[in-house]
Amino acid sequence: MFFQDKQEQEISTKPMKIIRLSIAILMVILFVFSIIDGFDLTLIKWVIILAGVISLFDGIEKYYQKKSSKVILFEFGFALFWFTLVFSV
Repeated sequence: MFFQDKQEQEISTKPMKIIRLSIAILMVILFVFSIIDGFDLTLIKWVIILAGVISLFDGIEKYYQKKSSKVILFEFGFALFWFTLVFSV
């Protein structure tokens, strides 16, 4: 996972990179607003939901790249973790 060959690294499509970057920027903005507002839990929940959406997009991207089912299930499991975390907070 950490020491992969350059041949094994998957290349994301440009729209996925743009979506991932825009969601990450939105997460940072929401987190900063949450800190300013005194750690408002609704904004923190939105940050966690967006983290789940990013993981969900990663799982979909891995599916279209024909990765192994173990990798795909890991990504969807991580998204499920984020969504479960939202409902527990």
